[in-house]
Amino acid sequence: MSQSPVEKLDLGYEAASVAWGRENCQSVTFVDDVSGSIAGQYFDLNVMGSDFETVAGFRVWLDDSVASAPAADGRTLVAVSYAQDDTAGVIAGLAAAAIDALANVSASALDAVVTFENDFIGKVAADSGSNAASLTFAQLQESAGGPLGTTSEGIELSIETQVGQLQANQTASYVLGEIVQGANVSMTMSLAEVTKERIETVVGGVTGDTFTPSAPGATSLTGLGESKLFQNLFDLGGKLILHPLSKDASDRTRDVIFWRSAPKPETLNYDGTTQQALAVTFVAYLDRSKPKQINIYAEGDWTQELV
Repeated sequence: MSQSPVEKLDLGYEAASVAWGRENCQSVTFVDDVSGSIAGQYFDLNVMGSDFETVAGFRVWLDDSVASAPAADGRTLVAVSYAQDDTAGVIAGLAAAAIDALANVSASALDAVVTFENDFIGKVAADSGSNAASLTFAQLQESAGGPLGTTSEGIELSIETQVGQLQANQTASYVLGEIVQGANVSMTMSLAEVTKERIETVVGGVTGDTFTPSAPGATSLTGLGESKLFQNLFDLGGKLILHPLSKDASDRTRDVIFWRSAPKPETLNYDGTTQQALAVTFVAYLDRSKPKQINIYAEGDWTQELV
C-alpha cells in the first residue's frame, strides 16, 4: 500500500520589529484670491516615511504665475498653480491635488478646507503656517511615536474569544452551540532598547505625561500623574505595527497591525547586572473607521486602500 507524501510545512523563526504611534493630520482653510492677494504665501509640510523615521520636507506655495517662488531652504517646493481671483474652493481643490500627489501623504478638499494626513506613523515637527497669514490652520491629530527598537524576549499576541453558550432544558448540560459576543486581543513585549525618547513615547505618551518647567534651559520630565484621569485611551492611542524581519521593508504582507491601541507600561528594571527592559502590553480597540471584518486587528498589507 502506497503512502501519501509527507507535506512540507512552512515553519520557521519569526522575529519582528515594532513601531507604535500616530500620523500627523492637519487642515488648512483657504480664502478667495483678490487680484493676487494670496500669491506667494506658503506653508511647510513634514511627511513621515515608510520606515517611521525618515522625514521629507516640502514647502507648498501659492503660484498665480506672477509671484516669485519662495526660497526652498532645503525643502522641496510644491506649487499650487491657480489663476488670480480664483475662489477659495477652487484653490483648495488644486492644493489638495498637489499635496495628494506627493509620496506618503494623503489630502482631500471639502469646499475651502483641505485635510492632509501622513500615511505613516511617527513624530514629525509641527507644520509651520507662519508664512501663509491669509490661511487658517488646525491640528486634527498630533503625530507621535515611531520605532520602539528591539525586544529582549518574544512578542506574544493573545486572542480571547468571548462566547455565550446555547443550551436547552431538554438536553441538560449539552452545548447546542455558541454565540460570538466579542473578543479581546492584546500584545505583550519587553522592549530592550530603552531610551529617553522611548520612555516619553511609551510611558509619557498615553497613560503618563511629560512636563517641562518654564525656566530657561529647563529639561523635560516624564512620569505618571493625574493629567490623564478619565480620558479614553482610544483617543490617546495610535497604531501598533509588527513587521517580520524576514521580509523586506517594502513587503507588508505579513505585518500585524492594531488599528488603535495604547501602550500600558508594566515594569522597568534598574539592575547593573541585567539589560534594562521595559515590559509593556498593548490592547487592541475596536476601530469602526476600518472594514468590520478586520476592525480590531489584522495581518497583511495594511497600507493598501481598504475599500
